[in-house]
Amino acid sequence: MLQIFALMFPILFLVGLGLVAVRSGLASQAQIEGLGGFVINFALPAVILSALTHQDLSHSVSPGYLAAYALGSLAAFAAVFLFIRFGLGRPLERAGLGALGAAGSNTGFIGFPIAALVLGAPATIAMPMTMIVENMLIIPLGLALVEMGTSNGASLRRMLGETAMRLLRMPFVIAIIAGAALSVLGVRLPAPLASSIDLLGQASAPVALFVVGGTIAALRRGDLGLEIAPIVLGKLVLHPLAVTGAFLLVPGVPPELVATGILFSSVSMLTIYPIFARRAGMENTAAAALIIATVLCLVTTAAVLAFVLDRFGPAIGT
Repeated sequence: MLQIFALMFPILFLVGLGLVAVRSGLASQAQIEGLGGFVINFALPAVILSALTHQDLSHSVSPGYLAAYALGSLAAFAAVFLFIRFGLGRPLERAGLGALGAAGSNTGFIGFPIAALVLGAPATIAMPMTMIVENMLIIPLGLALVEMGTSNGASLRRMLGETAMRLLRMPFVIAIIAGAALSVLGVRLPAPLASSIDLLGQASAPVALFVVGGTIAALRRGDLGLEIAPIVLGKLVLHPLAVTGAFLLVPGVPPELVATGILFSSVSMLTIYPIFARRAGMENTAAAALIIATVLCLVTTAAVLAFVLDRFGPAIGT
């Protein structure tokens, strides 16, 4: 528990710093919005491009792991989407963003450090595959639903066309396509350019967390939506359960990768989740959900970790 808290402390600290900065007047909401734009348009695409170009997708992929993690994540995504859309009667874009929060983990900054600490080498193998599912399936699906929901009543054909064009113009999506193509073709960026992209990407997580804190500083009780509960429960309970079930259905996945995938699915959502949510005017709800999930996953992730070690420990030698 203390080790998990130590890993999460920097996240909570940077969020708190952003909150204090806005509340004290050192930063304005306009500046927070500008920083959010920097993350979504520059730093995040750099992270994705860097991650994909450092992996050989044609050789370093376990099809069984990809299939199981994708299946479990889609199941959690669909369940939360349907509940928010039809159970709560929320618009398409809010349901899509809620589902994105429930099915996209903070793999890089919480999941990987915990898994590497406890499980060792399998974390390094599973992390890029997990991020492929998140960056090439879950996030684009959530953003596509947001774009469809904000298409202002266009016909289905026109709405799909406009959604596709808007997605293809997003730096985030361009980075996915370019990074995947370069990886499959085996093309490596020149060292100075790769170093520059890596440096830009390093700003993504701290700036995103600072933006989350600044967003929380402006929260009012009336700004919070009923979606918070299904998003948080979906992320911390439903997502790991669905991923566990998917691994039971997909044969041939090594137990150490199964254990790592379950652990990755148990952590809180992406740090940039509230920044994605700005497109649908849902950033306040998303920021609150992120903070609640990050705090609660101190307990839930510890419980999942105990389950993983009990169930798979003998098989993976831990």
